[in-house]
Amino acid sequence: MDTRLRWQEIGRTDVRPVVRVGLLASYTIDPLTPYLGVALHDAGLPVAFDTAPYNQIVRQCLDDASEMARAKPDVLVVAPRFEELGDELLTAVDAAVSAARRWKSFLVVVLPAVPEDRPSGQLDDGRAAGTAALAHEARETIRAELAGRPDAWVVDAERAVRAVGTAKAHHAAMFKFAKIPYTEAVFGELGGQLAGVLRAVYGLTPRLVVVDEDPALDEPVRWLRESGARLVVRAAGEEIADVAAREGVPAESAVLLTLGGKPDAWRDEVARSGLLDRLPAPDRTAPRVRHSTRETVSLDDFMAGLNVEVELEPVGPETVAKVVEVVSRAKDFTLGTEKLDLTEDREVFAVRVRDKFGQYGISGAVGITGGTVVDVFSLSCVVLGKGVEDVVLRRLREEHGDLVFRHRITPHNQITAGFLTDAGARIEEIP
Repeated sequence: MDTRLRWQEIGRTDVRPVVRVGLLASYTIDPLTPYLGVALHDAGLPVAFDTAPYNQIVRQCLDDASEMARAKPDVLVVAPRFEELGDELLTAVDAAVSAARRWKSFLVVVLPAVPEDRPSGQLDDGRAAGTAALAHEARETIRAELAGRPDAWVVDAERAVRAVGTAKAHHAAMFKFAKIPYTEAVFGELGGQLAGVLRAVYGLTPRLVVVDEDPALDEPVRWLRESGARLVVRAAGEEIADVAAREGVPAESAVLLTLGGKPDAWRDEVARSGLLDRLPAPDRTAPRVRHSTRETVSLDDFMAGLNVEVELEPVGPETVAKVVEVVSRAKDFTLGTEKLDLTEDREVFAVRVRDKFGQYGISGAVGITGGTVVDVFSLSCVVLGKGVEDVVLRRLREEHGDLVFRHRITPHNQITAGFLTDAGARIEEIP
Protein backbone atom coordinates (compact mmCIF):
# COMPACT_ATOMS: atom_id res chain seq x y z
CA MET A 1 0.00 0.00 0.00
CA ASP A 2 1.16 3.53 -0.75
CA THR A 3 2.84 5.13 2.27
CA ARG A 4 0.48 8.09 2.30
CA LEU A 5 -2.56 5.82 2.21
CA ARG A 6 -1.12 3.72 5.02
CA TRP A 7 -0.59 6.85 7.11
CA GLN A 8 -4.21 7.84 6.55
CA GLU A 9 -5.31 4.34 7.57
CA ILE A 10 -3.23 4.56 10.75
CA GLY A 11 -4.79 7.94 11.51
CA ARG A 12 -8.25 6.34 11.45
CA THR A 13 -7.33 3.72 14.07
CA ASP A 14 -7.58 4.12 17.83
CA VAL A 15 -3.83 3.66 18.35
CA ARG A 16 -2.69 6.32 20.81
CA PRO A 17 0.63 8.04 20.09
CA VAL A 18 3.38 7.52 22.63
CA VAL A 19 5.77 10.13 21.19
CA ARG A 20 5.17 13.70 20.01
CA VAL A 21 7.53 14.88 17.28
CA GLY A 22 7.85 18.59 16.49
CA LEU A 23 8.91 19.54 12.96
CA LEU A 24 10.55 22.88 12.19
CA ALA A 25 12.00 23.64 8.78
CA SER A 26 12.91 26.55 6.55
CA TYR A 27 10.71 24.91 3.90
CA THR A 28 7.38 23.05 3.92
CA ILE A 29 8.20 19.77 5.65
CA ASP A 30 4.71 18.27 5.79
CA PRO A 31 5.46 15.62 3.08
CA LEU A 32 7.86 13.97 5.53
CA THR A 33 5.19 12.98 8.05
CA PRO A 34 3.74 9.89 6.27
CA TYR A 35 7.17 8.34 5.76
CA LEU A 36 8.40 8.97 9.28
CA GLY A 37 5.01 8.20 10.84
CA VAL A 38 4.58 4.84 9.10
CA ALA A 39 8.17 3.77 9.82
CA LEU A 40 7.82 4.56 13.54
CA HIS A 41 4.38 2.94 13.70
CA ASP A 42 5.80 -0.26 12.20
CA ALA A 43 8.60 -0.13 14.77
CA GLY A 44 6.07 -0.08 17.61
CA LEU A 45 6.40 3.65 18.28
CA PRO A 46 3.10 5.38 17.40
CA VAL A 47 3.72 9.07 16.85
CA ALA A 48 1.88 12.38 16.63
CA PHE A 49 3.30 15.41 14.84
CA ASP A 50 3.33 19.14 15.58
CA THR A 51 4.36 21.05 12.46
CA ALA A 52 4.99 24.80 12.46
CA PRO A 53 4.74 27.06 9.39
CA TYR A 54 7.82 27.04 7.19
CA ASN A 55 10.79 29.35 7.76
CA GLN A 56 9.94 30.09 11.39
CA ILE A 57 12.64 28.05 13.10
CA VAL A 58 14.15 30.88 15.15
CA ARG A 59 10.87 32.47 16.18
CA GLN A 60 9.32 29.15 17.18
CA CYS A 61 12.39 28.29 19.25
CA LEU A 62 12.84 31.65 20.98
CA ASP A 63 9.22 32.64 21.60
CA ASP A 64 7.89 30.89 24.70
CA ALA A 65 4.35 31.55 23.46
CA SER A 66 4.92 29.91 20.06
CA GLU A 67 2.98 26.86 18.89
CA MET A 68 6.02 24.60 19.30
CA ALA A 69 6.86 25.96 22.74
CA ARG A 70 3.33 25.16 23.89
CA ALA A 71 3.55 21.66 22.39
CA LYS A 72 6.90 20.85 24.10
CA PRO A 73 7.50 17.84 21.83
CA ASP A 74 9.39 14.77 23.02
CA VAL A 75 11.51 15.00 19.86
CA LEU A 76 12.33 18.21 18.01
CA VAL A 77 13.37 17.77 14.36
CA VAL A 78 14.91 20.89 12.83
CA ALA A 79 15.57 20.98 9.08
CA PRO A 80 17.21 24.20 7.81
CA ARG A 81 18.39 24.81 4.25
CA PHE A 82 21.10 27.16 3.05
CA GLU A 83 18.82 28.40 0.28
CA GLU A 84 16.37 30.00 2.74
CA LEU A 85 18.57 30.88 5.72
CA GLY A 86 22.02 31.63 4.31
CA ASP A 87 24.18 33.19 7.02
CA GLU A 88 21.38 32.74 9.58
CA LEU A 89 21.57 28.95 9.44
CA LEU A 90 23.87 28.59 12.44
CA THR A 91 21.70 31.04 14.36
CA ALA A 92 18.73 28.75 13.71
CA VAL A 93 20.63 25.74 15.02
CA ASP A 94 21.72 27.69 18.13
CA ALA A 95 18.09 28.60 18.79
CA ALA A 96 17.03 24.97 18.33
CA VAL A 97 19.65 23.72 20.80
CA SER A 98 18.47 26.26 23.36
CA ALA A 99 14.80 25.40 22.82
CA ALA A 100 15.34 21.64 23.02
CA ARG A 101 17.14 22.13 26.33
CA ARG A 102 14.29 24.24 27.74
CA TRP A 103 11.59 21.88 26.51
CA LYS A 104 13.58 18.73 27.46
CA SER A 105 13.22 17.48 23.89
CA PHE A 106 15.59 15.14 22.08
CA LEU A 107 16.96 17.24 19.22
CA VAL A 108 17.57 15.94 15.70
CA VAL A 109 19.09 18.40 13.25
CA VAL A 110 18.86 17.58 9.55
CA LEU A 111 22.20 18.64 8.10
CA PRO A 112 21.35 20.71 5.02
CA ALA A 113 22.35 19.45 1.61
CA VAL A 114 25.01 21.44 -0.22
CA PRO A 115 23.18 23.84 -2.59
CA GLU A 116 23.21 22.96 -6.26
CA ASP A 117 23.40 26.63 -7.28
CA ARG A 118 26.96 27.81 -7.90
CA PRO A 119 27.27 31.61 -8.32
CA SER A 120 30.90 31.21 -9.30
CA GLY A 121 30.15 28.59 -11.94
CA GLN A 122 32.62 25.77 -12.49
CA LEU A 123 35.25 27.54 -10.39
CA ASP A 124 33.14 27.55 -7.22
CA ASP A 125 34.59 24.32 -5.81
CA GLY A 126 38.07 25.83 -5.74
CA ARG A 127 37.11 28.99 -3.85
CA ALA A 128 37.70 29.15 -0.11
CA ALA A 129 34.61 31.32 0.19
CA GLY A 130 32.63 29.49 -2.49
CA THR A 131 29.19 27.95 -1.97
CA ALA A 132 30.53 24.41 -1.55
CA ALA A 133 33.28 25.39 0.91
CA LEU A 134 31.02 27.51 3.11
CA ALA A 135 28.30 24.88 3.09
CA HIS A 136 30.68 22.09 4.11
CA GLU A 137 32.14 24.29 6.84
CA ALA A 138 28.68 25.03 8.27
CA ARG A 139 27.66 21.37 8.08
CA GLU A 140 30.74 20.21 9.96
CA THR A 141 30.32 23.00 12.52
CA ILE A 142 26.83 21.73 13.30
CA ARG A 143 28.02 18.13 13.48
CA ALA A 144 30.85 19.07 15.85
CA GLU A 145 28.48 21.15 17.99
CA LEU A 146 26.12 18.21 18.54
CA ALA A 147 28.70 15.40 18.66
CA GLY A 148 28.82 13.63 21.99
CA ARG A 149 25.60 15.16 23.29
CA PRO A 150 23.32 12.54 24.88
CA ASP A 151 20.24 14.58 23.90
CA ALA A 152 20.91 15.32 20.23
CA TRP A 153 21.81 13.71 16.90
CA VAL A 154 22.02 14.58 13.23
CA VAL A 155 20.76 13.05 10.01
CA ASP A 156 21.98 14.17 6.60
CA ALA A 157 19.84 15.61 3.80
CA GLU A 158 22.87 15.36 1.52
CA ARG A 159 22.81 11.57 1.88
CA ALA A 160 19.11 11.51 1.05
CA VAL A 161 19.68 13.65 -2.05
CA ARG A 162 22.58 11.44 -3.18
CA ALA A 163 20.53 8.27 -2.67
CA VAL A 164 17.82 9.61 -4.99
CA GLY A 165 20.17 11.41 -7.38
CA THR A 166 20.32 15.17 -7.74
CA ALA A 167 18.42 15.13 -11.02
CA LYS A 168 15.45 13.44 -9.30
CA ALA A 169 15.76 15.03 -5.87
CA HIS A 170 14.48 18.56 -6.41
CA HIS A 171 10.99 19.71 -7.33
CA ALA A 172 11.17 23.26 -8.70
CA ALA A 173 7.46 23.53 -9.46
CA MET A 174 6.36 22.43 -5.99
CA PHE A 175 8.88 24.77 -4.39
CA LYS A 176 7.48 27.70 -6.35
CA PHE A 177 3.90 26.76 -5.50
CA ALA A 178 4.15 25.41 -1.93
CA LYS A 179 7.79 25.82 -0.77
CA ILE A 180 8.35 22.05 -1.03
CA PRO A 181 11.91 21.71 -2.39
CA TYR A 182 12.25 17.93 -2.59
CA THR A 183 10.54 15.06 -4.34
CA GLU A 184 8.68 12.33 -2.48
CA ALA A 185 11.69 10.04 -2.85
CA VAL A 186 13.90 12.41 -0.83
CA PHE A 187 11.31 12.73 1.92
CA GLY A 188 11.13 8.94 1.97
CA GLU A 189 14.90 8.69 2.47
CA LEU A 190 14.83 11.35 5.20
CA GLY A 191 11.98 9.53 6.92
CA GLY A 192 14.04 6.35 6.96
CA GLN A 193 17.05 8.13 8.45
CA LEU A 194 15.01 9.82 11.15
CA ALA A 195 13.15 6.62 12.00
CA GLY A 196 16.47 4.81 12.45
CA VAL A 197 17.67 7.44 14.92
CA LEU A 198 14.44 7.45 16.91
CA ARG A 199 14.24 3.65 17.02
CA ALA A 200 17.69 3.70 18.58
CA VAL A 201 16.81 6.54 20.99
CA TYR A 202 13.76 4.65 22.24
CA GLY A 203 15.47 1.26 22.37
CA LEU A 204 13.53 -0.25 19.47
CA THR A 205 16.45 -1.32 17.30
CA PRO A 206 15.76 -4.88 16.08
CA ARG A 207 17.14 -7.46 18.50
CA LEU A 208 16.37 -10.63 16.62
CA VAL A 209 17.34 -11.58 13.05
CA VAL A 210 15.12 -14.16 11.39
CA VAL A 211 16.29 -15.91 8.22
CA ASP A 212 14.90 -18.77 6.17
CA GLU A 213 16.49 -22.19 6.33
CA ASP A 214 18.72 -22.29 3.27
CA PRO A 215 22.19 -23.86 2.87
CA ALA A 216 23.09 -21.15 0.34
CA LEU A 217 23.14 -18.56 3.11
CA ASP A 218 26.25 -19.84 4.85
CA GLU A 219 28.34 -16.71 4.22
CA PRO A 220 25.82 -14.02 5.29
CA VAL A 221 24.68 -16.13 8.25
CA ARG A 222 28.27 -16.48 9.41
CA TRP A 223 28.82 -12.72 8.96
CA LEU A 224 25.69 -11.91 10.97
CA ARG A 225 26.74 -14.19 13.82
CA GLU A 226 30.20 -12.71 13.88
CA SER A 227 28.69 -9.20 14.05
CA GLY A 228 26.95 -10.11 17.31
CA ALA A 229 23.39 -10.28 15.98
CA ARG A 230 21.02 -12.76 17.61
CA LEU A 231 20.14 -15.08 14.74
CA VAL A 232 17.25 -17.53 14.38
CA VAL A 233 16.52 -19.74 11.38
CA ARG A 234 12.75 -20.15 11.00
CA ALA A 235 10.96 -23.24 9.88
CA ALA A 236 9.17 -23.28 6.54
CA GLY A 237 5.93 -21.27 6.71
CA GLU A 238 6.54 -20.00 10.25
CA GLU A 239 5.29 -16.44 10.85
CA ILE A 240 7.81 -13.92 12.12
CA ALA A 241 5.48 -12.98 15.01
CA ASP A 242 5.47 -16.63 16.11
CA VAL A 243 9.26 -16.72 15.95
CA ALA A 244 9.47 -13.56 18.07
CA ALA A 245 7.04 -14.98 20.65
CA ARG A 246 9.02 -18.22 20.82
CA GLU A 247 12.24 -16.25 21.42
CA GLY A 248 10.63 -13.99 24.00
CA VAL A 249 10.89 -10.62 22.21
CA PRO A 250 8.19 -8.23 20.90
CA ALA A 251 7.24 -8.74 17.27
CA GLU A 252 8.56 -5.24 16.46
CA SER A 253 12.03 -6.28 17.68
CA ALA A 254 12.34 -9.09 15.13
CA VAL A 255 13.38 -8.46 11.55
CA LEU A 256 13.15 -10.90 8.65
CA LEU A 257 16.03 -10.82 6.19
CA THR A 258 15.61 -12.44 2.77
CA LEU A 259 19.33 -12.68 2.21
CA GLY A 260 20.53 -13.22 -1.32
CA GLY A 261 23.70 -14.80 -2.59
CA LYS A 262 25.58 -11.57 -3.38
CA PRO A 263 27.36 -9.95 -0.39
CA ASP A 264 26.55 -6.41 -1.57
CA ALA A 265 22.83 -7.23 -1.66
CA TRP A 266 22.57 -8.72 1.82
CA ARG A 267 24.84 -6.15 3.40
CA ASP A 268 22.52 -3.42 2.02
CA GLU A 269 19.54 -5.34 3.39
CA VAL A 270 21.12 -5.52 6.83
CA ALA A 271 21.76 -1.76 6.76
CA ARG A 272 18.14 -1.04 5.76
CA SER A 273 16.78 -3.35 8.47
CA GLY A 274 18.03 -1.09 11.27
CA LEU A 275 20.23 -3.73 12.90
CA LEU A 276 23.21 -1.39 12.77
CA ASP A 277 21.32 1.63 14.17
CA ARG A 278 22.67 1.74 17.71
CA LEU A 279 23.63 4.90 19.54
CA PRO A 280 27.17 4.85 20.92
CA ALA A 281 27.86 5.52 24.57
CA PRO A 282 28.40 9.26 25.14
CA ASP A 283 32.06 10.23 24.72
CA ARG A 284 32.59 12.47 27.71
CA THR A 285 36.22 13.09 26.80
CA ALA A 286 35.54 14.39 23.30
CA PRO A 287 36.11 18.14 22.95
CA ARG A 288 33.01 20.25 22.39
CA VAL A 289 33.51 22.74 19.59
CA ARG A 290 31.56 25.97 19.65
CA HIS A 291 31.06 27.51 16.22
CA SER A 292 31.16 31.03 17.60
CA THR A 293 31.59 33.00 20.77
CA ARG A 294 28.35 34.94 20.25
CA GLU A 295 25.41 34.35 22.53
CA THR A 296 22.20 32.93 21.12
CA VAL A 297 20.22 35.77 19.61
CA SER A 298 17.20 37.00 21.57
CA LEU A 299 13.73 37.03 20.04
CA ASP A 300 13.67 40.85 20.03
CA ASP A 301 17.05 41.03 18.30
CA PHE A 302 15.99 38.44 15.75
CA MET A 303 12.74 40.25 14.99
CA ALA A 304 14.52 43.59 14.66
CA GLY A 305 17.03 42.05 12.28
CA LEU A 306 14.38 40.67 9.93
CA ASN A 307 13.84 44.11 8.36
CA VAL A 308 10.18 43.32 7.73
CA GLU A 309 8.42 45.60 5.25
CA VAL A 310 4.62 45.64 4.96
CA GLU A 311 2.58 47.30 2.22
CA LEU A 312 -1.21 47.71 2.04
CA GLU A 313 -2.57 48.31 -1.44
CA PRO A 314 -6.14 48.45 -2.79
CA VAL A 315 -7.16 45.23 -4.51
CA GLY A 316 -7.29 45.52 -8.29
CA PRO A 317 -8.18 43.17 -11.14
CA GLU A 318 -4.63 41.79 -11.24
CA THR A 319 -4.53 40.90 -7.52
CA VAL A 320 -8.10 39.92 -6.73
CA ALA A 321 -7.61 36.19 -7.46
CA LYS A 322 -4.59 35.94 -5.14
CA VAL A 323 -6.37 37.87 -2.37
CA VAL A 324 -9.40 35.59 -2.59
CA GLU A 325 -7.08 32.57 -2.36
CA VAL A 326 -5.24 33.94 0.69
CA VAL A 327 -8.50 34.62 2.53
CA SER A 328 -9.91 31.17 1.76
CA ARG A 329 -6.73 29.39 2.89
CA ALA A 330 -6.06 31.37 6.08
CA LYS A 331 -6.81 29.23 9.13
CA ASP A 332 -4.91 30.48 12.17
CA PHE A 333 -5.07 34.25 11.68
CA THR A 334 -8.51 35.16 10.39
CA LEU A 335 -11.69 36.78 11.62
CA GLY A 336 -13.51 33.65 10.55
CA THR A 337 -14.04 34.80 6.97
CA GLU A 338 -14.31 31.79 4.68
CA LYS A 339 -14.98 33.61 1.41
CA LEU A 340 -14.22 37.14 0.29
CA ASP A 341 -17.28 39.03 -0.96
CA LEU A 342 -16.15 42.00 -3.03
CA THR A 343 -19.16 44.27 -2.58
CA GLU A 344 -19.29 47.96 -3.45
CA ASP A 345 -19.37 49.21 0.15
CA ARG A 346 -16.31 47.26 1.23
CA GLU A 347 -12.74 48.49 0.86
CA VAL A 348 -10.35 45.58 0.39
CA PHE A 349 -6.60 45.83 0.74
CA ALA A 350 -3.91 43.30 -0.16
CA VAL A 351 -1.08 42.88 2.35
CA ARG A 352 2.37 42.44 0.79
CA VAL A 353 5.28 41.32 2.96
CA ARG A 354 9.00 41.00 2.51
CA ASP A 355 11.98 40.65 4.83
CA LYS A 356 15.67 39.98 4.55
CA PHE A 357 14.98 36.37 3.56
CA GLY A 358 12.96 37.36 0.52
CA GLN A 359 9.59 38.36 -0.93
CA TYR A 360 6.44 36.70 0.40
CA GLY A 361 4.15 38.53 -2.04
CA ILE A 362 0.49 38.93 -1.15
CA SER A 363 0.29 37.27 2.25
CA GLY A 364 -2.87 38.75 3.69
CA ALA A 365 -5.98 40.83 3.17
CA VAL A 366 -8.06 43.39 5.05
CA GLY A 367 -11.67 44.30 4.30
CA ILE A 368 -13.49 47.30 5.77
CA THR A 369 -17.26 47.64 5.43
CA GLY A 370 -18.98 50.98 5.80
CA GLY A 371 -15.72 52.63 6.78
CA THR A 372 -15.94 51.45 10.39
CA VAL A 373 -16.18 47.64 10.51
CA VAL A 374 -13.28 45.31 9.73
CA ASP A 375 -14.81 41.98 8.69
CA VAL A 376 -11.77 40.60 6.84
CA PHE A 377 -8.35 40.40 8.47
CA SER A 378 -6.48 37.34 7.22
CA LEU A 379 -2.76 36.52 7.16
CA SER A 380 -0.87 33.53 5.83
CA CYS A 381 0.89 31.37 8.39
CA VAL A 382 4.30 32.03 6.87
CA VAL A 383 4.28 35.71 7.90
CA LEU A 384 2.87 35.21 11.39
CA GLY A 385 5.20 36.07 14.24
CA LYS A 386 7.10 38.63 12.18
CA GLY A 387 5.12 41.60 13.53
CA VAL A 388 3.06 41.92 10.34
CA GLU A 389 -0.23 41.91 12.24
CA ASP A 390 1.00 44.78 14.45
CA VAL A 391 1.98 46.88 11.43
CA VAL A 392 -1.35 46.27 9.68
CA LEU A 393 -3.37 47.16 12.80
CA ARG A 394 -1.35 50.34 13.35
CA ARG A 395 -1.87 51.43 9.73
CA LEU A 396 -5.60 50.74 9.94
CA ARG A 397 -5.93 52.86 13.07
CA GLU A 398 -3.86 55.69 11.58
CA GLU A 399 -5.92 55.84 8.39
CA HIS A 400 -9.41 54.83 9.58
CA GLY A 401 -9.52 55.71 13.27
CA ASP A 402 -11.46 53.60 15.76
CA LEU A 403 -12.64 50.38 14.10
CA VAL A 404 -14.76 47.42 15.13
CA PHE A 405 -13.46 43.94 14.28
CA ARG A 406 -16.25 41.49 13.46
CA HIS A 407 -15.02 38.10 14.66
CA ARG A 408 -16.43 34.59 14.26
CA ILE A 409 -14.85 31.80 16.33
CA THR A 410 -13.44 28.85 14.38
CA PRO A 411 -11.53 25.76 15.63
CA HIS A 412 -8.19 27.39 14.70
CA ASN A 413 -8.36 31.21 14.95
CA GLN A 414 -7.95 31.73 18.70
CA ILE A 415 -4.73 33.68 18.19
CA THR A 416 -6.59 36.34 16.21
CA ALA A 417 -8.98 37.15 19.05
CA GLY A 418 -6.08 37.05 21.50
CA PHE A 419 -4.06 39.48 19.40
CA LEU A 420 -6.96 41.94 19.03
CA THR A 421 -7.79 41.74 22.74
CA ASP A 422 -4.18 42.41 23.75
CA ALA A 423 -4.11 45.36 21.32
CA GLY A 424 -7.23 46.88 22.91
CA ALA A 425 -9.29 46.58 19.73
CA ARG A 426 -13.08 46.60 19.80
CA ILE A 427 -14.39 43.13 18.92
CA GLU A 428 -17.91 42.22 17.84
CA GLU A 429 -18.48 38.49 18.16
CA ILE A 430 -20.85 37.02 15.54
CA PRO A 431 -22.29 33.49 15.23
